Amino acid sequence: MAKDNSSLPLLLTITGAVVGVAVGGWFFLNQESTEPEAAPPVEATPAVDTTAPSVEPDTAVAVAETESAPSATEVNLRKAKLAAESGILVFPEDSSALYYYGLVLADEPGNAIARAERDTVLAEIATVVNDHLAAEEFSDAYVIATLVARQVPDHLLVRETQQVLDEKSKSLVDDAIQFARDGNDSQADQLLAAAQALPGRNPEYFVAVRESVSEIRDVRIAADQERQRRVQLANDQARDAWVEQVRGAIADGNLLFPAGASAADLLRESNEWNDERAALTSELRIALIGAIGAAIRGGDLNEAEVLLDRVYAMDGDTADLNPLRAALENAFVASRSETVVRVGDLTRVSTAAPRYPPRALEREITGWVEVYFTVTPQGNTADIQIADSKPSRIFDTAAVKAVEKWQFEPVEYRGQVISQRVATRVAFKLD
Repeated sequence: MAKDNSSLPLLLTITGAVVGVAVGGWFFLNQESTEPEAAPPVEATPAVDTTAPSVEPDTAVAVAETESAPSATEVNLRKAKLAAESGILVFPEDSSALYYYGLVLADEPGNAIARAERDTVLAEIATVVNDHLAAEEFSDAYVIATLVARQVPDHLLVRETQQVLDEKSKSLVDDAIQFARDGNDSQADQLLAAAQALPGRNPEYFVAVRESVSEIRDVRIAADQERQRRVQLANDQARDAWVEQVRGAIADGNLLFPAGASAADLLRESNEWNDERAALTSELRIALIGAIGAAIRGGDLNEAEVLLDRVYAMDGDTADLNPLRAALENAFVASRSETVVRVGDLTRVSTAAPRYPPRALEREITGWVEVYFTVTPQGNTADIQIADSKPSRIFDTAAVKAVEKWQFEPVEYRGQVISQRVATRVAFKLD
């Protein structure tokens, strides 16, 4: 079960742990002795025996020189001044102004001159430390602050150095945690390593931080997995619904229509279900072919042609459609051939007037004959039939003999020369 971020007790204490660096993170400084190194021993001045009856002149001079020799404090104070004037404030450590002032004040804590001059040197050192901190040269600043802390643990530059390092550490840790939440584990690890590399850091603190980051990662990974599972579930449900909808349209015969709800339109929807699309397209193709055959048999040839063209457009493999196309063309031709057109719709090449029957002429009888015939692919007339006549049977024979002699240009339809059924009325009138 995925954990919520609020279940990370260790994470909730990170801010406190970072603040704790200010107390425990400076432990390296506190491990150093706060006492300056002991001053080197000063050779004792030989005592002068005042009870001796006489002193040789050379010996008297030696005694006088010994009595006037500077003390160790004076020597160290002079060395401190010379080092300060030469700019040797901190390094080399055992010959710097800070070192010698430390020796003086270790012997004479109340030496006002040494304390005042050391404060001046510390002010210069503080400037150097601040420059290092501004340039993020943290190790250099830390080493100097450590040396100062040995003599003056609560000096401002010591506290400021500690504060800057703690704030830098906290900033890096906070950024690392955010990167871990965002899934950028590599960047998070780099920032944690950079924070831990800062001088004076508490290893135990970073153990806690890394445990928190690890837990954040676990929660994030679990949440990502759950999110992916839900996305996949939603995708599967949407896919199944779409497949069912397409198959329902096919089953209902909504292959191309109505627009937006037909199987063809549903298959055109943009999605990533390519395997299902291929299977459904095949099912639609089969349904269309069946519908084409039914339309041909039912005489709905235009519908059949629309369906067939759609099948051709669906894929490039149309070899199995050729017999269906031929059957449709034959059906079109047969339908057109059986459709009766008026003789005026055709182009007549030659004609012959009907011979007026003599008895009808003698009696001055007029009338007409409704004739049906077929124009063959060669342009001849055939299958002449009398549909109606008035008066009945008077002019039938004459009309048929006249039509037999007519010639027409062959009728073309859909690229083929076809037979065409024709209707005409042959009139018999007296001039």
